[in-house]
Amino acid sequence: MVTIALGSKNPVKINATKEALDVLKLNWDLIGIEVDSGVDKQPFCDQTYVGARNRALNVIRVTNADIGLGIEGGVCNVYGKFIANAVVYVITKEGLENFAISSSFTLPSSMVSLILQGKELGEASDIIFKTNNSKTKEGAIGLLTNNVINRKMLYVQPIVLALYPIYNTMINNTPF
Repeated sequence: MVTIALGSKNPVKINATKEALDVLKLNWDLIGIEVDSGVDKQPFCDQTYVGARNRALNVIRVTNADIGLGIEGGVCNVYGKFIANAVVYVITKEGLENFAISSSFTLPSSMVSLILQGKELGEASDIIFKTNNSKTKEGAIGLLTNNVINRKMLYVQPIVLALYPIYNTMINNTPF
């Protein structure tokens, strides 16, 4: 049995990973362990990739799982607009690495202002929408789209995309 370790205990990330494994019809054991990302609480731009990779590396070291998976949400200023997205990074214990990014979405200026004052996106969302702990539920994207797209939905596709070289190699002996 293949064990995949997720570098988070966030229920949204765990449920998104479970759904991705279900979509792929992979009966792998999943464990979630909180590990350090090595980046700021609210990473910007390239630090999002660094944080996701660090989570994957750290969780595989701590658990000795077959696959380490890190998910890191970040924001970046692109052409004068702040966008949010997530990076999903996977590493096997043999050293195969891959990553994918989620769809991105622009952030309203009210959120950007709070983020630039040092708040995480989740904190900014909670303040603006007068909710609590949205990052463990629908996330900023769910609040902004009235749950047409929620945080879990945003993560499933990049998890599948990050994992494809691993499951193709393991199941179909297709080299990456």
